[in-house]
Amino acid sequence: MFDSRYEKNTGTIGIDGQTILSGSCAAVIGCGGLGGWIIELLARAGIGKLIVVDGDVFSRSNLNRQVLCTEDNIGKNKSEEAARRVEVVNGKVKIKSVSAFLDEENANEILSGCDIAFDALDSIRSRLILYRAALALNIPVVHGAVAGWFGQISFILPGNRALCDIWENQNDKGIETELGVPPFAPSLIASIQVSEGIKFLMGKSDSLLCDSILYIDMLKNTFDKIILR
Repeated sequence: MFDSRYEKNTGTIGIDGQTILSGSCAAVIGCGGLGGWIIELLARAGIGKLIVVDGDVFSRSNLNRQVLCTEDNIGKNKSEEAARRVEVVNGKVKIKSVSAFLDEENANEILSGCDIAFDALDSIRSRLILYRAALALNIPVVHGAVAGWFGQISFILPGNRALCDIWENQNDKGIETELGVPPFAPSLIASIQVSEGIKFLMGKSDSLLCDSILYIDMLKNTFDKIILR
């Protein structure tokens, strides 16, 4: 029987699309600014299973932008709090919390069996670990990053090494260390990441951000698609 919680999804996603979502598994690597919103949106969309991964704990500096962070859970593990949030938002979603940082030792085990992975990380080193493991397992990755007024999104199909090649010799941290992350930036970028992920799962691959990066300047209100050669 169709769950009325998804009534407002059907005009866009459709009943067949909703069925596909309910049978899909997504891994969200990082449960902070981007990851919290990705988890929230996927749970409300009706994803079947979520694997949420983060070894960090919430601090007061997270309160400005991380939707899962509250004054009551400072000091608590982010992935465990993400799982608690999913349970109260949509009890039909199967949720697995991994209270560890993704590394070379655990990446394959964490990602195994997933249909898609979401990059909500904040370092190039961690991203390269994710991308390489996903490549080996033939899993697509939705990349997202935020800093100040700026954000970017890309869809990485298995076999596409463009971002890996670009970042191979870059500094581990980006301009977010200087610009910080304001409250409004993660929700925008995460929303587009989730849109990309749902399109892929529904088979709408002709409109994905493959071989390109969507670069958003929220100060100037510009959206630019950069083609990766």
